[in-house]
Amino acid sequence: MAALLFITLALTVSFLVGELFHKLRYPRLIGQIITGIIFSFPFFSGIISFEAIETINFLSDLGLIFLLLLVGMKIHLHQLFKTRKDSFLISIGAVAFPFLLGVIFIRALNFDWVTALIVAASLSVTAEGTTLNILVENKLLNSKVGTILLGAGILDDIFEFLFLAIELFFINEAVNLIWIYPLELIAFVGVLVLTYKFLPMIMRAIHKEHSRISTFSVILIITLIIASFSSLLKIGPILGAFIAGVFFQLRETDKKEERQIISELEVMTFSLIIPFFFINIGLHFDIWSVFSNIWLVLMVLFIAMAGKIGGTMLMTPWTDLSIKQTFIIGWGMNSRGAIELVVAELAREAQLITTPIYTAIVTMAIITTLIFPIVLKWQIRRDKSVMY
Repeated sequence: MAALLFITLALTVSFLVGELFHKLRYPRLIGQIITGIIFSFPFFSGIISFEAIETINFLSDLGLIFLLLLVGMKIHLHQLFKTRKDSFLISIGAVAFPFLLGVIFIRALNFDWVTALIVAASLSVTAEGTTLNILVENKLLNSKVGTILLGAGILDDIFEFLFLAIELFFINEAVNLIWIYPLELIAFVGVLVLTYKFLPMIMRAIHKEHSRISTFSVILIITLIIASFSSLLKIGPILGAFIAGVFFQLRETDKKEERQIISELEVMTFSLIIPFFFINIGLHFDIWSVFSNIWLVLMVLFIAMAGKIGGTMLMTPWTDLSIKQTFIIGWGMNSRGAIELVVAELAREAQLITTPIYTAIVTMAIITTLIFPIVLKWQIRRDKSVMY
């Protein structure tokens, strides 16, 4: 009962704070993280039971599976082949430059290579969804700058999951497992091939019932099966969930129903499950570490911003964009979000990074996400034509 009461309280507070940020045109996830931070204060330590924390951790892990399933179903794979040269160059600059700066900076502080790579990956990713929501609200999605941000963001998704896959190898030592247990790897690949081949047949059979509940259930069951297999291989369940999402997108026979399922899955995921992932991040966020390691937080923030904006602007001579346009795009690519926090949270759970490093990454994600809407609104008031 105590765990249920805390979960209800946490979900209620995260909803209220998330809606407040949404009204201010900021992502709800910031409010959800702040909710976790509030409950991490010493005052609540005697109220929150061990069972409640364990339940939050479970819901957080489940939320990751649902999030990666959704991303796999929604990622615009077909648009990657239509992306213009400018989007590709912008994406490369916005990923490579902050990654390089992150590795150099963390290694200069005498941290190990694993920590350096995790921090660098966290600095390199972009919250495409956050940026696109702001562009849509300001009716700038189809502008030249908006189009480039969309294309570069899609390409950035590929880099994000590459970083995530590499991190999972570090965490689970899957590189060694490939050589020690080749039969398990072959079995996992076999499951993927069979799933991909027979998925249309399964979905057609389910569609005959004309029941979205049945379709929804089958999608969840197949996702959990693939996620379980990838977990048994010690690659991690979230990679399996992402692969399942891509499979559903590529092999779904009824695209109209697929869109309805995605919409319903989004409602359930973002209203009930995903909030606990961000609450869990806040619960493990040490706000006192921000003040005791303020120089580290400020340096990570500076490198994150300089890397994204500088890396984007460095590509200007090879694109058809002006320096003002790449400057705005750089600010758009500077927003961080869910995947960056996934990278940090997984590293924290595996004890690959220290609390000060984790705190610096989460603080950087929140601040960079808050800044872009301010910069965009300022630019629109100053000269909206630069967007075109």
